[in-house]
Amino acid sequence: MQTKSRFPWKLWLAWTVVAMALTVFLVADEGEQPAPLTWLALLLGFAPLIGAQLTLGSPRAAAQVRAWMRSLRRPVLVAGGGLSGLYLLMGLLTPGFDPYAAAIFVFGLLAALGTLRQIGRGKRGLTWADAAVWLLLWIPFDLRWNYDLWFGPAGFAYNWWAVALTVVGVLGWYGLRDLPAFGYRLVPRRRDLTLALAATAVFAAIVIPIGLAIDFLTFPPSKPLSLSLLAAHFVGLFLTVALPEELFFRGILLHGLDQMSQRRGWMLFLSSLAFGLMHWNNAGDLTEKIAYVALATLAGAFYGWAYRKSGNNLLSAVFTHTFVDLLWSALFR
Repeated sequence: MQTKSRFPWKLWLAWTVVAMALTVFLVADEGEQPAPLTWLALLLGFAPLIGAQLTLGSPRAAAQVRAWMRSLRRPVLVAGGGLSGLYLLMGLLTPGFDPYAAAIFVFGLLAALGTLRQIGRGKRGLTWADAAVWLLLWIPFDLRWNYDLWFGPAGFAYNWWAVALTVVGVLGWYGLRDLPAFGYRLVPRRRDLTLALAATAVFAAIVIPIGLAIDFLTFPPSKPLSLSLLAAHFVGLFLTVALPEELFFRGILLHGLDQMSQRRGWMLFLSSLAFGLMHWNNAGDLTEKIAYVALATLAGAFYGWAYRKSGNNLLSAVFTHTFVDLLWSALFR
């Protein structure tokens, strides 16, 4: 008799409670005083999303979720409905609810997940459908177009979308699409940290002198950082910057390209260049834009090296990315 697959509710609830405490710490450290309804929206609509992000980082729990989704008759509606529920909950608890924006979000999410469902499980390499969904999810977030669809607490749009994209990416490409050897695992090993520290050290030795020479980096930092602020920066960078970016650029893009071609050097270059170009709009004049893209492309190559060297495990790349961004924000910005 076949045992019915179940969602890992207990682990998700435990991580959600941790995420609630983490949310309180991060908001308090920023010196903000949200209104009571805003607090309620964050605790009920944001913390469960972080809980899902962390739950899926357990290989055993992720496998449970995938088996559970495959046992459902309509997994796209269940996954999309759950994420849409959190989105709507945050919006309904804060002013400015827009039913038109809500409809765009819900149907866009269902279309993305439905497309990945239709591609087929276990198909190697990236397809044009993968590329279309990748662009549909990432580009509006990167260019902040999806801020027009946000009616949750002011100031939390980026954080919510970053965590949501991570969850959608894992559910879509792992739970529905089943991209082989996906690599989303947040249970640390000593090797992950060793590789991350090595990649960060070599990258810093190359980039810091260049950045200072071209005035892209400045030292000393303009503001001293307290230990609590550094801790908040690390957690925020890990969950909302490094994790979604590494998932999309290394876990999906680089890994998918590696399955399509034996020219691994070129595949690393293409994925790193795409990552570098993502930073074009983050700088001011043309000179700064070119410098930013070039250095970000080089950073992408180091993140890709850590990802591959760890056996296609995202955590090594995520740690490297977090360390690099933390050094930049703490010492050279």
